[in-house]
Amino acid sequence: MSLFFKFRDFFTSPIKILEQINIQPGWNVLDYGCGSGSYSIPAAQLVGPTGKVYAADIHTAAVREVQKKATMKELGNVYTILTGRKTELPDASIDIVLLFYILHEFKDPDLVLRELDRVLKPRGLLATIDHNLRRIK
Repeated sequence: MSLFFKFRDFFTSPIKILEQINIQPGWNVLDYGCGSGSYSIPAAQLVGPTGKVYAADIHTAAVREVQKKATMKELGNVYTILTGRKTELPDASIDIVLLFYILHEFKDPDLVLRELDRVLKPRGLLATIDHNLRRIK
């Protein structure tokens, strides 16, 4: 799977996508379904030392990979969360949630979206990319 992410990221630069959504220094970002950290690591660089990136995933290996990358790049603002849904983050604490390439995988997306709504600040942003969504008739 890691080879797939490298291939995808080669053609669709994560940093360019994050720059388009205007992530600012000092922001708190939640990368929900972070995978190997393709977006978590560049987001941590964009928010800088005064911001935080929470990289959440259901897979232990993914969370470990993000932490390894953050350590290698000496990013002390990346925090990993192993979760199937609940983040345990405080209410209204996140400026932007990244929900990239994962929404189609959820068995009950309403539960996940409620959790993401709970942690978003009142003027927070939910950024979603998912090429695998099916149209419901």
